[in-house]
Order: sequence, then C-alpha cells, then structure tokens
Amino acid sequence: MVSFTPFPTLETPRLVLRELVPADVETIFRMQSDPEVVKYFGRPAHASLAETEKLFGIVFDAQRDVTGIRWGLSLKDSGELAGTCGFWRWDKNHRHAEIGYELAAAFWGKGLMVEALRPILRYGFTQMDLHRVEATIDPDNHASQRVLEKLGFKRDALMRENWFHNGKFTDSAIYGLLEQEFLVE
Repeated sequence: MVSFTPFPTLETPRLVLRELVPADVETIFRMQSDPEVVKYFGRPAHASLAETEKLFGIVFDAQRDVTGIRWGLSLKDSGELAGTCGFWRWDKNHRHAEIGYELAAAFWGKGLMVEALRPILRYGFTQMDLHRVEATIDPDNHASQRVLEKLGFKRDALMRENWFHNGKFTDSAIYGLLEQEFLVE
C-alpha cells in the first residue's frame, strides 16, 4: 500500500520536487492570484490569502488520506518555489488519476514543467500503481497542450461547453497517458 509518509522527494537536473509546507502559502498565493497563471483554470484568481490557505488544507488532507499528492518545484540553485504539480482525483480501483500543475509566469518557457512531470509520472506509474493519467485543460491553453504532448499524452476527447466560467460556457480537452506509453520511452 502506498504511503506519502515520508514524503517522496524527487530530483531533476534543475529542480527538487519537495513537500509543500505552510511557509509556501504566500508564494502559492502570488501564483494563484496572478490572472495570467490562472487564466485557463476555469475559476477566478485568488483574491485573498485565505483562499490559498483553504487550497493548502485540501492538499494536506489528500496527502494524509492518501487520495492525492502535490509537489513543490524548487529550483536547485536558489531554492525558490517556481510552481507545483501532482495527482488528484485518484481512483485506486480503476488505477487512474488526474494530473494538475501550475508555474509562476517568471518561469514559463524554460522547460521546467516537462522536467518536473517526468519523475512525477514515473512515481505515479511505479509507486502508485497507476495505469492511466489524465489531464483536463482548456483547449486554448496551447502551452499546457505542448507540455502534455512532449510527455506522450494523447488527446482523447473534447468535452463541448462543459464548464461555465466568466459568464460563458467553455470546452475541456481531455488528455490521457497510459503506463505502457510512458514506460516505453
């Protein structure tokens, strides 16, 4: 049985993927309150630190209950927190989970999210016994689409007008990656 205690710290050439701690809440608030970062999240930017603290509570509860896990992406050279990523909506019976991620705008276009997601996906397939990982994105989020495609995800579906945000219905693109597709690389 999987346990997230101790927290599984992972490393890449430029990142330490580590447990989020309460001291990170202000940095995450800056990301979550940036309209450009959350442009495709389908919800408003955080307006208060309390909203981000509530999000932290959900993350910590999921880790405690072993229903989800989220890593902080810390730069090796400075220790600065650049973003987060992890699994949620984990269905253990059917061996799939959804992946989610965010990156502060200052770090966009540097390949950090692809670099971070590779070991996290490997962890999901080898340690969490996942067979499938899904990502749901706004089809207009071309940067996220490129991240997923670089990792081998395939677009499985387009859910037409399934999300209501900012007074209009929007579509959702569903991407999937199967264990055998990832581990072949």
